Amino acid sequence: MTASAPVPPPPATPPAGARVPSRWAAPLVAALVAAGAGLGIGWLLWAGPAGAASGTGLAGAAADAAGACEAWDRVPALREVFSDDKASEASYDRAGGAAALAGSAARTDPRYDALDKALQDVMRRLQTFDVKSAEAVAAHDRVSTLCAGLDG
Repeated sequence: MTASAPVPPPPATPPAGARVPSRWAAPLVAALVAAGAGLGIGWLLWAGPAGAASGTGLAGAAADAAGACEAWDRVPALREVFSDDKASEASYDRAGGAAALAGSAARTDPRYDALDKALQDVMRRLQTFDVKSAEAVAAHDRVSTLCAGLDG
């Protein structure tokens, strides 16, 4: 009879209830929350009373851009968005909602392309946690400047 090779033990498994860390969990959750916030804000604007937001075409684009800027007005400096409290989560959601609304405005009316691109830049910075650099401050200021231009 020949001797068989010993069978290696199975790999160690984490104890029951232990969490396995994932470097993708936080960005994935953040992206899902941002998408949900954008859809929610869009739904609220669309389903609201008969205001400008219920329009279509150019009027709808203007309402979407205005809604994006209304949400943006409540986003603090980007470095404050990840302060680990409920207010910072709401700020992240507002930034995502503003980006979604600006995107829909730009798809309907190219006058809002700059606002859409500026908010997409902000979202990329939030998703990569680049919120403390001088470029992040400039990105925040750019959106605020574009929104101020819509008011006037």
